[in-house]
Amino acid sequence: MKNIVTQLTLSAVSICLLLINFNSVHSAETHVLNEQQLKDCFDIINRRTQTEVFDKLGDKPVPQKIIEDSELVVKATTILLEPDVLEKSDPELKIFPSKSWILKRRTLALVYLSYDDDKMETFFPILANEAPELEEYEDCAQIMRFAEEHILRLASELVMRNGRKIKIDPDSLAQWYIDHVERYPGRNSERLLTKFLDSVKDLSNFGIKDKIMSACAARFTPILLASKDEAMVSRGNKLETVSKWYDLPGNTMKLKGTDINGNTFDIADLKGKVVLVEFWGTWCVACVKDFPMLAGYYENFKKSGFEIVGVNTGTKNDNEAYVKNFVKNTTFAEDKKITWQIVLDGLKPSIKDRVTTYYGIDVLPQSVLIGMDGKVITLNPPKDTLREQIQKALIPPIDPEKLTPEQRELWERKKIQDAAELEETKRFSESIELPNEK
Repeated sequence: MKNIVTQLTLSAVSICLLLINFNSVHSAETHVLNEQQLKDCFDIINRRTQTEVFDKLGDKPVPQKIIEDSELVVKATTILLEPDVLEKSDPELKIFPSKSWILKRRTLALVYLSYDDDKMETFFPILANEAPELEEYEDCAQIMRFAEEHILRLASELVMRNGRKIKIDPDSLAQWYIDHVERYPGRNSERLLTKFLDSVKDLSNFGIKDKIMSACAARFTPILLASKDEAMVSRGNKLETVSKWYDLPGNTMKLKGTDINGNTFDIADLKGKVVLVEFWGTWCVACVKDFPMLAGYYENFKKSGFEIVGVNTGTKNDNEAYVKNFVKNTTFAEDKKITWQIVLDGLKPSIKDRVTTYYGIDVLPQSVLIGMDGKVITLNPPKDTLREQIQKALIPPIDPEKLTPEQRELWERKKIQDAAELEETKRFSESIELPNEK
């Protein structure tokens, strides 16, 4: 958890702001508390925290009253944990059992507060930064584990929200999970990890999902494969397959098969062109919905070296005859049809030999954009930026300052032409009637 200290931003100044309106028990001038003030702090902390309930909370919501009370506990413990406060006060009073006693109750209060959406951005970073301090005290071991698990759950949620002020990098989050499993080996920690993966799998935003899985899949696979639990090992085997998919960016893709006309196909033969690989099914409404847009891009950019390869997964009712009939009879506006190459992955007799099995693809649609060098540029390029990504891949960046006057004139003319093609593609896409949903 030590990486959390550097990844989350909350300065000591921010913590000090929590002291506002708490002057009744704190002397800002002397930083010394008299006996009554110490007892007041003890009373606030002791009455408003119940350390025996922390192991029963789990994912259950925390009552609002506890959250409100916990804010007072945080303020009181902040005062006591200031440098030398307890030492400057009378140590003979022995009002507090130990510093760990304060830290445990402070941690519990921060956990309560960070459950609250309105307070999360204030108290979650404090909790994450301070949790490693518990490691110094043996009697804090149990609450430290509880706090760590809570931190991981909240951090995971914040990463998937992708809109919070607290920015947590997926790579860092993946390392936090690994550190946690190494510190607390066993099924409970492994289940925490797989629960996170299940949440990511359900994300509808492919951009966020791919980013998180790219950071986690390869890192988590060895942990699950080394588990003593058969169910976890099974999850590890699946994750190992999926890791091949998320490892594609920057690497070449393996894709061989037979196309709809009975010809052998190898993606390597298209090196030198920009290729969009679309995994689809006739039954997949979201897949078919994209075809009019793809038809426009294919028509506009084919002459520049752009190709589309549709990989029919052969799932559900997609046998060879049905797919051929679908491609032959599906018509868009202006009598346009599917004219790009269709590979029938379902023709392979063994499921193990299929491309979709090799890459662990079980959700459609999925797509891959491949550059002229044969290496994958990105997974699931967003549809609203796909056109620009295709064009960028087809036309390498040009430094106009290094062009001759004649080259610069051609370059300017090309930019105007590209802008015109963009408008034409947009008008074409908007005019297309979608085929009937299957």
